[in-house]
Amino acid sequence: MTGWNHMMSRSQSGLIGVILGAVSILLAMGGASADKLDDIKARGRLIVGVTESSPPFSYRDGDNGIVGYDIDLAGEVATRLGVGMEKVTIINAERIPSLQQDKVDLVATGMTRAENRKRDIAFSLAYLDSPHKVLVRTDAGITGVKQMAGRKLALVRSASVDAELKAAVPTLEIVLLDDYRACFKALQEKRVDGFLADEILLLSFARKSGAPQDFTFIADYALPRTAGFGIKKGERRFSEFVDETLLALEASGKAARIFDKWFAPSPRLFKFRPD
Repeated sequence: MTGWNHMMSRSQSGLIGVILGAVSILLAMGGASADKLDDIKARGRLIVGVTESSPPFSYRDGDNGIVGYDIDLAGEVATRLGVGMEKVTIINAERIPSLQQDKVDLVATGMTRAENRKRDIAFSLAYLDSPHKVLVRTDAGITGVKQMAGRKLALVRSASVDAELKAAVPTLEIVLLDDYRACFKALQEKRVDGFLADEILLLSFARKSGAPQDFTFIADYALPRTAGFGIKKGERRFSEFVDETLLALEASGKAARIFDKWFAPSPRLFKFRPD
């Protein structure tokens, strides 16, 4: 009987070991399957990378904190997730590293969905379609892009000048500044001759300057440009959730209302649609 009990004990121990091993594997699989969407829900808040100086996309508005078009759209994503939203201020050069290092879940700064950036991060569908243009001072008398030869053009760090512009004006001097507000201030103070950014943002700065008549666009330069949320590469479920949220806003008419809140009287000439 003692031998039989001993054999049963060894058998039971082996069975328990198999069960524990299986449980460990299942737990490991469960951890491996967790992704950004699960992490956000478990955390209870959506962490959004924002900027203080890109009106009307994302900027500091006194006691109201960081507000803007992108912020409202990010808030809709958080609402649909059923979580709160935490804003983390970053500068342009920090946008991609912040996503890669999981410091933020979304970047909501009017970020251009540039092909070279798609090697490092993913993007949502486009929630803005506004071409890049060059803003100059009216009194400079600059009417064509080739007149920028030998002159200074302000750009935010991590932005890029397209190849056609470089080819057209090889002697153009690029002045890199930390944010859009610094770029516009440099143009106001005549420390640079032009400021390259998207048309709607440039119009916003000119209008809010109190003297919009002092600024104009170079007529013969425009580069197609779309903006969207920056998202960490490989987060398929989260990316799909964000896109579904934006499409639902379009279908309900809320996307148009949010646009008008920040850009009126500029007309909305695009709709959210899948890529």
